[in-house]
Amino acid sequence: MPMKPKKIVRPWVKEHKPFERERHSTDFDYNGRKWRKLRLQVLEEKPLCNDCKAEGVVTRATVVDHEPTAKVLISKGLDPYDKQYLFPLCKKHHNAKSGREAHAGGMG
Repeated sequence: MPMKPKKIVRPWVKEHKPFERERHSTDFDYNGRKWRKLRLQVLEEKPLCNDCKAEGVVTRATVVDHEPTAKVLISKGLDPYDKQYLFPLCKKHHNAKSGREAHAGGMG
């Protein structure tokens, strides 16, 4: 019968428990009940994508985005659940905006 290998303890490596991650004070909970309810509320009130509407195209919004980002709002002490910072986008425009934000610093 095979035996389970002994656990190697390395004191210089932080032990991680399953399904546990470090949470920071600027992290926003996108899986929380409050956010999910607010997201649906915003999509019901404003069902069209803001960027598509500006381009003259009618597209259903599927994503609610923060402007500025939730992390920035939290760090400034503002409420990320305030509707004035939320706006609806289609998936295409949300992905484009997120990509621009992720690569805003450039490559060097």
